[in-house]
Amino acid sequence: MSPQIGQPAPDFTLPSDRGDITLSCYRGKVNVVLAFYPGDFSPVCTSEMQCFADDWTKFRELGAEILGVSTDPIEKHIRFSKKLGLEFPLLSDRDQNVSRSYGVASLFGSRRAYFIIDMQGIIRYRHIELLPVFKREDSELLVALRRLRN
Repeated sequence: MSPQIGQPAPDFTLPSDRGDITLSCYRGKVNVVLAFYPGDFSPVCTSEMQCFADDWTKFRELGAEILGVSTDPIEKHIRFSKKLGLEFPLLSDRDQNVSRSYGVASLFGSRRAYFIIDMQGIIRYRHIELLPVFKREDSELLVALRRLRN
């Protein structure tokens, strides 16, 4: 079962292309955009992560950190991040434990999904795509982050 809006976000620690990352370390500091995606270098995922890279400053101005999560290995994340020039970490959920705790695990890795977690660790936005060929527009996520500031 996927955690719902208003519930605490399941905590985790995962390896990333920048070292181990623990979600709860962001509490009291920034909001987190947790972006699950099926895999590095696929067309839609590349477009999605490039959009995040293009809008990274907008997310940061709204006090948010982006964490990309897929089941790909760290070595692949490093190549993907370098190719796109990403300023945010890509986390490796190889055993799908985190994907399962968020209700987004699939036979092929993680489903495309977005969770915005506020500074208190509470889920304030949640969207799980039905089909992996679709993604949310950054503008929708930025609007949700602006609402947290009011």
